[in-house]
Amino acid sequence: MQQGYTNVYRFTGGNAEWRSFNYPLARTDRYKKYKVKKLPPKDVAELLKGQPDILILDVRPEKFSKGPQFIAGAINLPLLNITERAKELPRETPIVITDWTMRQSPLAAKYLLAHGFDVVGVMKGGIIRWEAEGYPVEIRTPKGN
Repeated sequence: MQQGYTNVYRFTGGNAEWRSFNYPLARTDRYKKYKVKKLPPKDVAELLKGQPDILILDVRPEKFSKGPQFIAGAINLPLLNITERAKELPRETPIVITDWTMRQSPLAAKYLLAHGFDVVGVMKGGIIRWEAEGYPVEIRTPKGN
């Protein structure tokens, strides 16, 4: 018998606020076996030069509140929507995943690996490190702003 919450879209305060209300929180080791390679921006830039078909997947929210920088050509697919929208991604194309500071990308990578996608790795340090190391970015206006 499986127990749990259904029809949960978002809990604004995240796990910390959830716990503050003493709501139960279950942990699963389902994705623990998937190891995700962490690629420094230099390696990602080299991959992009050598493999132009590589897909950069940015998993930040559509209405992100931090900087509007993206790697040119990156697809924005929020982590929050990855379970229902993963089918939009090409299964055979190598994928590098990024976000703002590498907090969400490892979870997205494990999910996609578990579902048969060719995830090369996540970008170490996220877009902040990419830009700090002098790699080019494009500026996008957040949706809904």
